[in-house]
Amino acid sequence: MEWYERYKPRIRNVFGQALETIGRFPPPIHELGITYAEKFNPANQDGGKDYICMLLPYWMKEKAEISEEQCGQLALANVYGMLYFFIQDDVMDSKVAGGDWKSQLALGSLLQQEMFWIFRALFPSDSPFWRYYDGYVRTWADSVVSEGRGNYFLTNPLLTSGKAAPVKISAVGALLLDASAPSTSTEQRIALTEEAIDIALMTLQMLDDWADWEEDLADGSYNGLLAMIAAGWNGDFSVKSVPPYNTEGLTKERIEAAIYVRCCMKPYANIAGGFQDRLLQNTSAPTDLLAFNAYMIDTLESIANQHEQRKRKLLGGGINLLFEKRNVETGRTTCS
Repeated sequence: MEWYERYKPRIRNVFGQALETIGRFPPPIHELGITYAEKFNPANQDGGKDYICMLLPYWMKEKAEISEEQCGQLALANVYGMLYFFIQDDVMDSKVAGGDWKSQLALGSLLQQEMFWIFRALFPSDSPFWRYYDGYVRTWADSVVSEGRGNYFLTNPLLTSGKAAPVKISAVGALLLDASAPSTSTEQRIALTEEAIDIALMTLQMLDDWADWEEDLADGSYNGLLAMIAAGWNGDFSVKSVPPYNTEGLTKERIEAAIYVRCCMKPYANIAGGFQDRLLQNTSAPTDLLAFNAYMIDTLESIANQHEQRKRKLLGGGINLLFEKRNVETGRTTCS
């Protein structure tokens, strides 16, 4: 996880700056803000995969000649943006503790303001930066409202990256701040960078959908894995007729049968693997982004392989599971 470990001190520092600013918000919003932000503090957890908003500007240094200070400012703005959009999601999904929407929305507005303070200092009002930002917010809004009706994961998995589209603004900002690049090539570099990030965001969403399927089933949120199971789909994109997302009649038992018996995680992981080939051919994709996506695909494939191995043992009879249990208890391996 070099794509994460190398930058850990810097993103912890950036998040610390955000906490200091939030601590100066008017009371009692500052306490609410600190409590909310701490859930995403990289100093409190070490998973790495959820910190793309902070990592992306540092990854982009390979492709854009920007200073360490500019990286830090882009990362800090992205932290405020991440928290702002997470609050919007919580309110829309009715996940606000105690139903205190008023305080949450007020907090979100202050976070958005901090993000804009930074971006306005980096980019003048006539910069194309703002056109890109507006486009990402529109993409986010479309995804939030339409992904279920359009069943995005089954029609075009890349569209599921839309809910995280605003994350891309820091990468675009880095390219626009790169004074060494000829202006004629910037637009093309941005388009290629957008595609590369979309692929990584799609894979990240697939991992989240695997981890959150029970919660998403309960609250009706769109989930690519559930969409795949509900439609009886096996990853064949040549099928043109895709029904709208509908989990009616989809029970926990049916989902577990699809995962653990029919091993649907294999074609699910293969979808992400197919896009990795496309990412490897992208000349604007930063090396750390490639490594990040490969890490997530390896995780999905490992999950799929574990389920397939367990299924084979079950088909082989209970004696295999008995030996497996005994070996775990005694600390022995199958071959020892």
